[in-house]
Amino acid sequence: MDVERLNATKNEILAELHKDVFLTPKGMIKFVQLFVVICAFAMTTSASGTTDLLINGSTVLKYDVKASLTTKYPFQKYAWSHNFGTTEIEKTHEFTGRMFKDGFQSESQFYVFVGVISFLYTLAVIVSYAFYKKFEKMSDSFGTYFTKIDLGGTVILTFLWFLSATLWSAGFSALRNDLDQPSDLVSLVTEIRTAANDTTICANHYGCLTSDSWSKLYGSVVFGYLCIFLYGVNCWYCFKDTEWHAEPEKLVGGVLQIRTESAGPTDMQDVNLEVGGDTATIQPGAI
Repeated sequence: MDVERLNATKNEILAELHKDVFLTPKGMIKFVQLFVVICAFAMTTSASGTTDLLINGSTVLKYDVKASLTTKYPFQKYAWSHNFGTTEIEKTHEFTGRMFKDGFQSESQFYVFVGVISFLYTLAVIVSYAFYKKFEKMSDSFGTYFTKIDLGGTVILTFLWFLSATLWSAGFSALRNDLDQPSDLVSLVTEIRTAANDTTICANHYGCLTSDSWSKLYGSVVFGYLCIFLYGVNCWYCFKDTEWHAEPEKLVGGVLQIRTESAGPTDMQDVNLEVGGDTATIQPGAI
């Protein structure tokens, strides 16, 4: 009995699902947005950067000098360590909680914030699309207000993505420059050169320094600009569903409703195109 009741409930939910909207560009683009948004903020929060220094031992240094500088999201602090000046090769001097001169916390956190609210908003809109028929039965004005809210929310998110992606792109560029040749490691190289009395150590534009490829952060910036494009394009599809468009149209319950002109500009009628199987019937109805 419980199984039958569960199946009946499942069938009722499936019957209320508004699946047709996800076959339209407006519906399909939401899933693309969801995927790109997740990639954008997930790549940012999981990224880290490391710059390593290695100077091979000589008659003066006696052993290989190693140093490493690391940072991670939100890229406000960094830690670094080195073994120069120690009596044991395994021993290192460690420095943690150092602050960047130009912190990148605000740019990265604002970027992630926009990503998170975009994810939540897009997910909520997908649920609203799926149960559009049910919500419309509950409120006659749902369709009118929802299309305007969807348009407004998409426009706001487009602007926020433009702002956050631009700021994070500039912040990431500055962060990468800071970590390609960190001032702490450059100072350490100068100290080693003085101690060894050898200016050729780590020459060739500090060739002894190696940095990460920054693939994740490059990817996050690319996905951020892709979000600008996706949400910008979606503004047009959302606008077409509002009453402000010259020929508003909406797909509700398998019925494509298109407003057309009849005898004159003030004589309007709704044409409902019901799609079922391989047939289509047109049902005009005066407003």
